[in-house]
Amino acid sequence: MPTIQTERLLLRLAKKSDASAVYTNWTRDPQISKYMRWNTHASINHTIEWLDATAARGFDGKVYDWLFILKETGKPIGSGGIFYNSTHNMFELGYCVMRPLWGKGFATEAARAILQFAKQELGQTKFFACHAKENVVSGKILKKLGFVYSNDSSYSKFDGSQTFESCDYFLG
Repeated sequence: MPTIQTERLLLRLAKKSDASAVYTNWTRDPQISKYMRWNTHASINHTIEWLDATAARGFDGKVYDWLFILKETGKPIGSGGIFYNSTHNMFELGYCVMRPLWGKGFATEAARAILQFAKQELGQTKFFACHAKENVVSGKILKKLGFVYSNDSSYSKFDGSQTFESCDYFLG
């Protein structure tokens, strides 16, 4: 299970003991989940189920999920990773960071480390990412990482409850 270190973050596999901090810091926040594929967690039990599933899966070759731990405090501040997108035949990047830390570069720092891992350890050279059109900040992050806009598209939440018009980007 690869752990990744950056200047300010430690990216590691989630543990059940992280549930309270994860729930409090971002999974229960509707502003964070607004454009994500997952829905806001209605209770800490939902977060525990997600962490259990993530830990059980580990890094299975198709999905690589990390918690973003702030080195300064040792507390989880976000999560993200890559998963194999069969439509585009490459890995797709995703990330989120707790709201009080928005605009401080943590998402960019974590995403850059994830992409470096995928290139060096998995031999990947091409990546896909998208964001809801209304979520322009995510587009700015993708451009900082070197992604290039390709086309407009759409994506849905995992449960199909909502569909977003999106901007698609590719790297590599």
